[in-house]
Amino acid sequence: MDPGIKVLIVMLALTSLLTSAAGYTQEALGIVVASRGDANVISNGENKPLRQGDFIYLNDRIEVSNRSFAVLQFMDGAKVTLRPETSLLIEQYLFTGGDEDTATLSLTSGGIRVNVGAIANNHPENYTIRTPFTVLRIDGLEGSLTLCDNSLCDQQGLVEVKD
Repeated sequence: MDPGIKVLIVMLALTSLLTSAAGYTQEALGIVVASRGDANVISNGENKPLRQGDFIYLNDRIEVSNRSFAVLQFMDGAKVTLRPETSLLIEQYLFTGGDEDTATLSLTSGGIRVNVGAIANNHPENYTIRTPFTVLRIDGLEGSLTLCDNSLCDQQGLVEVKD
């Protein structure tokens, strides 16, 4: 396992212990490894600046403005880069190392690049990206997607999920 991923997992475990001790019930899903410019997170109805080192949680909406970006590292090792003018909701995320592992990211504007982690490697059908137009999954080790107006204007390494 990559040493950086080991450090992330230890940090998330410690954070979970600390937040539990402080009376919080939600566990961190990952961490912000980079954030530049005007990036915010809407979490539990509160809008606050997104900074390197911040933890990310289920149902967080990350919003990145023009000339800004953010990079998120999830517990399973997946790395998601948010491009300028992006809004991304962490809709679903469960990582236990088993068959029930699942992740759903909802991209409503802008673009992302995903380098897969354990969930997409082991269960690619369980790692999906929702857009206003379609649902996609990664076909390989990485994928990128950009939304323009009312369509997908750039898509690489992703395939549409069929019902």
